Amino acid sequence: MAKLHYALLLLVSLISRSDAGIKTLRLTSNPHPIVFLDKFAFTHFGRVTISVSDVSATSSLLRPNPSRLGFFLLSEEVEIQAVLEVGQNPNFCILDSRYIVALDTFCDLSPPPHSFFNRTYRVTYPSGYSLFFANCNPVARVSMKIHTELYNLDFGGSKNYLSSGQSRLIPLFFEFTLAYFFLLVLWAYYCYCNKESTNRVHHLITGLITAKTLSLICAALDKYFVKLTGLPHGWEILFEVARVMSALIITALIIIGFSFFKKFLPEKEAKVWIVPIALQVLSNLAFPFAVMMGATWPSVVLGLALLDMICTCTILVTAGRSIWLLKEAAKTDEKAAMRLAKIKKFALVYVLAIGYLYVMPMVALALRIFMAHKYEWVSNAAEEGAILTIYVVALRMFRPVGDYTILDAQDEKEETMAVANEESEV
Repeated sequence: MAKLHYALLLLVSLISRSDAGIKTLRLTSNPHPIVFLDKFAFTHFGRVTISVSDVSATSSLLRPNPSRLGFFLLSEEVEIQAVLEVGQNPNFCILDSRYIVALDTFCDLSPPPHSFFNRTYRVTYPSGYSLFFANCNPVARVSMKIHTELYNLDFGGSKNYLSSGQSRLIPLFFEFTLAYFFLLVLWAYYCYCNKESTNRVHHLITGLITAKTLSLICAALDKYFVKLTGLPHGWEILFEVARVMSALIITALIIIGFSFFKKFLPEKEAKVWIVPIALQVLSNLAFPFAVMMGATWPSVVLGLALLDMICTCTILVTAGRSIWLLKEAAKTDEKAAMRLAKIKKFALVYVLAIGYLYVMPMVALALRIFMAHKYEWVSNAAEEGAILTIYVVALRMFRPVGDYTILDAQDEKEETMAVANEESEV
């Protein structure tokens, strides 16, 4: 179990991102062999400040060895090697690894009863590092208050609490905010000019663009305050709220679309789709909170990501099978052709939603992993640019124009045509 905890935390630290340069954490009777504290990308002028107070270590067996309790930095360039090193020996202490940058241990604490230390360390090799606390005493439980500050020194000597390369994200997010605001104004004007064709879907899309615009504003202000003070001052909470709102609106659009298109699906496929869509709704609600608690729930984060992947594959495979079966029938059967067109349309809507929710963030994550930290803003620019393209395509598809809308008007048009045909036959 300890080896699994080591591996999961090291892997989660590889994909996690630093949200603030200053953090405070309190451990109470913590038995875990390793605790992930923070992640940061340093320049040649990096600094790490660690303050520890109210320290106590207890064990039901032997007295804990203070040299086996300590802090260390681990470069992301060697995290995989560290995972393999831990996995090869179940009794191995990560503090003995040749891949880590060892900091203070409990041997450096001041004498009790007020055990504490406060140290600042230089980081001269630029890279992305994860800060950990390790407890290599079996069954020992540690309690303490930890205050960390991770920052780079700018040329003027001022502290910059943003990771290397993230300062460019502030103007980037403001630029995309203006782009989405322009898109929102254009969409609102288009809906106003076509009031007769506007329905609940278009109102949801308006809310979606608004939530996306607000999330970018919050992201920009979050980075701005973290750079100056090391703390986001609550903007990260507003950002997560806006992101959850976006996910909920997209989920609502998928459910509305499915409820409309399911009558064109074979009965068996419609029943198969209900389960994965319901699971994805629950996953979308839980995933942002699991990511925020990633260091505590690493297996939950990975489990939700795997669940989303399975649900997506299930829906896409069944949709592809239905399209393939209807292609031949559509050549001679008008109803089959209509069903084929509807299934293709829903599949396109679903692919756009999946691209927005999962594919773009995963591609951006892959770019961040393999790109140098000073170019991290490029991955964010690519992600936001691709998402903006998805928005433009979706708005082009679902715009309220004359006799066409995605749900009500089209449905009513088809019913009206069917009634007219029956009356003409009579």
